Amino acid sequence: MDIAAIDSVKVLRENLLKWVCFCFGILASIFTYFNLFVNDFYPLGVLEGIFAVYCFYTFHYARTRKIHTWQPLVLCLCITLLVTLGTYLAAMKNGLFVWSFTLPVLYYLLLGCKHGFYLSLLLACVQTSVFISKPSLAPFSDLNLSLNMSFSYVGIWVIAHIFEASRAQFAQRLENLALYDPLTKTGNRLAMNHYFEVELENKTNLFTMLLDLDYFKKVNDQFGHDVGDQVLVKVASILKEVVNKGRVFRVGGEEFALFIPNSSQQESYQLAEKIRVTLQDCVINVGDREIRLTASIGLAAYRNNDTLKQQLKATDKQLYQAKKGGRNNVSAEQIHYSTNLEQVS
Repeated sequence: MDIAAIDSVKVLRENLLKWVCFCFGILASIFTYFNLFVNDFYPLGVLEGIFAVYCFYTFHYARTRKIHTWQPLVLCLCITLLVTLGTYLAAMKNGLFVWSFTLPVLYYLLLGCKHGFYLSLLLACVQTSVFISKPSLAPFSDLNLSLNMSFSYVGIWVIAHIFEASRAQFAQRLENLALYDPLTKTGNRLAMNHYFEVELENKTNLFTMLLDLDYFKKVNDQFGHDVGDQVLVKVASILKEVVNKGRVFRVGGEEFALFIPNSSQQESYQLAEKIRVTLQDCVINVGDREIRLTASIGLAAYRNNDTLKQQLKATDKQLYQAKKGGRNNVSAEQIHYSTNLEQVS
């Protein structure tokens, strides 16, 4: 299971940020030298020098540690400030305004659609104000420059937005295909692995269940697999409804894994009993058929430093005990609580 592939967009953006910082750090250093020692343009030169230092720091940071969400946003805001300030302070013949055309693409690549749209809109408004405030746009014709700038910028902006929106849509569809069971819409084994290894940062007071539908093969044999599939969909719906603070994953034909974080032994055991009784009392209607099911559930607490494989092995051991005890049963490690459901109903 390749967990990193699930976060491929994040990884690509982090890698892009790293090398964008490196390139901009070199460019900003060159511009700093020219503005300080050739053009005698000290305010912009000092700002570009500070920006170069920030770029090289972020580049080094990205090589050794994980990027924070605010870092690409700060980079984009800094570049926006330099471009707009440079356009305002410098003569039009210096051509600093040309950098405006590159920024929408950078915004969308580093930040996505939402932030890309708002920053592109912000840049358009600020640059328009800068152009209006200038007494002259010489050596360019005011009308020609305004029209060409407007159409070119909007064109690049629209293309960047459409591309990123389409990419995000397809990435979401691929993620759904990779992470969700197509029948029950619960998570699959890869999603479970990702949840345990990446999303679930705090595993303290984590409890896991393995639920197996008793004699489910008889449903398929008697009514057919189409009916069996509809029964699985209904069971998954019940599980997701009952387990309102945990996650549900389908890990086998009629086997589900449930992760209950921030719980206690008593709460998790009572929840397992609630699931068992709910399924026992539920009548699943498929066409003119009424189908009743029961489930065996194994429950285990997370032990510090256990891997997912070890955790599931401990839970599966309890599931075996539940089946051995006559099925339609909950088996848990060293838990002997009353199954009074009034406390959790």
